[in-house]
Amino acid sequence: MRIGLRGKVDSIVALRKERAASLAQRIKRAATVIARLEQQAPGSTKLHQKRRRLGIFESKIAQIQADQEAGRVRLCFGSRRLFRAQFSLAQNGYASHAQWREEWRTRRDSQFFVIGSRDETAGNQSCQASVEDNGSLTLKLRLPDVLAAESRYVTIPGVRFAYGHEDVVKAILSSQRIQTTSKDGRPVWKRTGTATSYRFLRDGKGWRLFASVDVAPPDRVSHRLCGAIGVDINADHLAVADVDSSGNLMRSWRIDLVTYGKRTEQSRARIGDACVAIAELARAAGKPVVHETLDFATKKAELEATDARYARMLSSLSYGQIMAGLDSACFRRGVETIEVNPAWTSVIGAVNHAKRHGIGTHGRRVCGCPKRSGIF
Repeated sequence: MRIGLRGKVDSIVALRKERAASLAQRIKRAATVIARLEQQAPGSTKLHQKRRRLGIFESKIAQIQADQEAGRVRLCFGSRRLFRAQFSLAQNGYASHAQWREEWRTRRDSQFFVIGSRDETAGNQSCQASVEDNGSLTLKLRLPDVLAAESRYVTIPGVRFAYGHEDVVKAILSSQRIQTTSKDGRPVWKRTGTATSYRFLRDGKGWRLFASVDVAPPDRVSHRLCGAIGVDINADHLAVADVDSSGNLMRSWRIDLVTYGKRTEQSRARIGDACVAIAELARAAGKPVVHETLDFATKKAELEATDARYARMLSSLSYGQIMAGLDSACFRRGVETIEVNPAWTSVIGAVNHAKRHGIGTHGRRVCGCPKRSGIF
């Protein structure tokens, strides 16, 4: 618990500066828009809403700066929304404060983390797993002294992970005792292997178990001499181009990827399917995947001056999630991913491929990505 809390606190402190910088950009942009509206549309509803939004931004950045100066970290286990629900019990569906408190305690106690260590049996001191003949795992979880009235351990048989089960089994079986020498030259025995950490999470369906292990990278199956697969990320699709070893376009197509209006699970599923399709194609062709490195922080900070359609499009673009999914899918399949500077990719594609192949704007950019990678 201490390690998990320390990680959350460090994360909040690290992200505080980025949030302050982003809010400063938004405040500057909002002030510019308000000054223009005061001349073009004084007294309008739009001007009023922009002033309200500016006030919200200024209030947020003032709070961040005050917390930073005081060294204060705002963190609430159980969620702030549920904490505030105690002040409006009837509106939030609670018959009494005792009912709210019961859910509050349940939510706060809904997870715990057991950190692993490579020099412990099965990679963990407090939660050790053994592999059964049928491939499933049996966990032996050590309880705290306050809960160990009848037994110090809880045995959980028949554990099988839906994803990455083979990697977890391989990490557990890597634990072994080896003989080595100490600093003074004496022979000693020590345990070595792969650290395996477990997170227990309780939700409406029961307890869920997550395992974290270091996975060795698979053998590289892609080669730069074979060419490259270029990928360009757009608001509603991914543009893909297959380029040969000489930099000539073989074919180009698009993968529809609309995330606007979708739930988080739906967006994650669609992005995962698209990334897996590209990674499988690259593995079959033996080519690396090339994509641009873009930064939308500045553009999203300037949404005050854009129209509603463009703002919705940019806000729904899950660029970071797509890049993470693409890198992860390629890593699992031994495919190299290459990041390139987006400068001049459209010009390169327009000069070399647009007229000859009759491709549009997105096709030009995706054809220019492999050229910027330095492969050819």
